[in-house]
Amino acid sequence: MSNSAILPPEPLHIAEWAATSGPLPAPSSGYLALLLALEDAGTCHNREGVTLACPAGTLLLLGSADCWQLDAQRPTRLAWLCFSLDYLASQTAGHAEAADWQQLQARGPALGSAGHLAATKVPPALAALLTLLVDCYDGRRGVAQDALANPLVGTVLRALGPLLAPAQPEPAATHAASVVRQVLAYIRRHAAAPERLHLGHLAQEFAYSPSHLSALFRQHMREPLHQYIVRHRLQLVENQLQASVLTVSQIADELGFVDVCHLNKQFKKRYHLTPTEYRRQRRRPSPLSYA
Repeated sequence: MSNSAILPPEPLHIAEWAATSGPLPAPSSGYLALLLALEDAGTCHNREGVTLACPAGTLLLLGSADCWQLDAQRPTRLAWLCFSLDYLASQTAGHAEAADWQQLQARGPALGSAGHLAATKVPPALAALLTLLVDCYDGRRGVAQDALANPLVGTVLRALGPLLAPAQPEPAATHAASVVRQVLAYIRRHAAAPERLHLGHLAQEFAYSPSHLSALFRQHMREPLHQYIVRHRLQLVENQLQASVLTVSQIADELGFVDVCHLNKQFKKRYHLTPTEYRRQRRRPSPLSYA
């Protein structure tokens, strides 16, 4: 398995590989991946300039838009559990930890440093269970239906929810958090109408000053409001490229981009590929092989 983005064909996939310095793999849309450093991996950094230490035992939860670069000095053993959001829901339904995972998913397709769990904070029993799953199910098909693996993975996911989810807000912050949730819902409803997503329009809609709304959003989401809007709209483009046969021009029209050139420029800035190149690459067969 390479460091490049890969497409898991099943609800759950477990894999181990030796990684060198370079981009870490990213799960496809509709999936999350739990990356585990089996050896000291040095550090990793993302394009926002965040750098994290990755000694053995470090966990990193990756969304489909996360772009991390590994800075290992030598080939390093990494492993991951890559699972669909539907599989996650099936394993957490009816459990209190479902709310923790919902908080994580509300951050969008890029978790950033919010998905990082330092090795010292990973309970030894959980680390041992993760290692056991990797040792037993590396590259195997049908893991989600395995009578032993399925409940073990469910245990891992439920244990990780509270460790990775952001702390519950203080009562005084409840109203502000509610406003941010409303802003997120508004953005998702009007993602194809960029004229309604300008800061001034949003501030008027929610009866805040532009500066106050911007600061509030950044405090709760750990991301600038404008950056979130751009990322969310490009995620919609990515979904269309993967799931539809619309041309890039039609996607640009449907999602309210000024023209194809504007879409190409924004998309390439984030994904380092034009939409056409991205679609062509994603249609190639997966480089993974299964035992």
